Amino acid sequence: MQSKQEFGGSNLQKFYFPGFTLVFVLGAAVFLVMLAAGITGPARTAAKAVPVATLLVLVIGDMDGFVRICLAGALLGSVAGDILLDLPYDALFVFGLAAFLAGHLFYTLLFFRYARLPGGFETAVTGAMMIFAAIMIWLFSGIEPALFKPVVLYIVVIVAMSIGALLVPAADRLLFYGALIFIASDVVLAVNKFLIPIPAGRIINITLYFSAQYIIITAARAIWKPSRRVK
Repeated sequence: MQSKQEFGGSNLQKFYFPGFTLVFVLGAAVFLVMLAAGITGPARTAAKAVPVATLLVLVIGDMDGFVRICLAGALLGSVAGDILLDLPYDALFVFGLAAFLAGHLFYTLLFFRYARLPGGFETAVTGAMMIFAAIMIWLFSGIEPALFKPVVLYIVVIVAMSIGALLVPAADRLLFYGALIFIASDVVLAVNKFLIPIPAGRIINITLYFSAQYIIITAARAIWKPSRRVK
């Protein structure tokens, strides 16, 4: 067992959370079944929080220092957002958005801490992401004015997070793919909520969201704890 993290950290012995993938998948499956069946209430809200809370437990116990702080902060914000957005009160939408915004800021802070200067490919993708952000801002410009500014801020931050993920040195692009899937999840959510209904929109949104979080944490562990494997 590795006693010291690649980017610094303590010599404290880590614990490994066996079977966390199984807990994650079961929690996600239970919530999606309840969502598809139209079941509401505290049990569904609790089920929704289980998958990302499982990743949070893993990160707290398995990572060190700055990386652990940022990943835990991102996942904690996400868990809070999961709960707030599942409660049957429209007034909580902005607070749920703020919770996810805080989570993305933690991801962004971590990714840019270790980002490298962009090469030709990264520069082109960064430009494309900025154009995408502008299109999204224009697309949602007609929503309720009180929500427009928070939505714009969220778009800017999640696109910045994805660019940071792109620029983190890694053996593959898994971290960036996770960020892109997160964006896809939010696009489905926003289009379904503000523009036009999408058939099975909530199921698609949540499936993409859970997948994105799992991929991001899997990639982060591979980057910052290379001797560990996700079981």
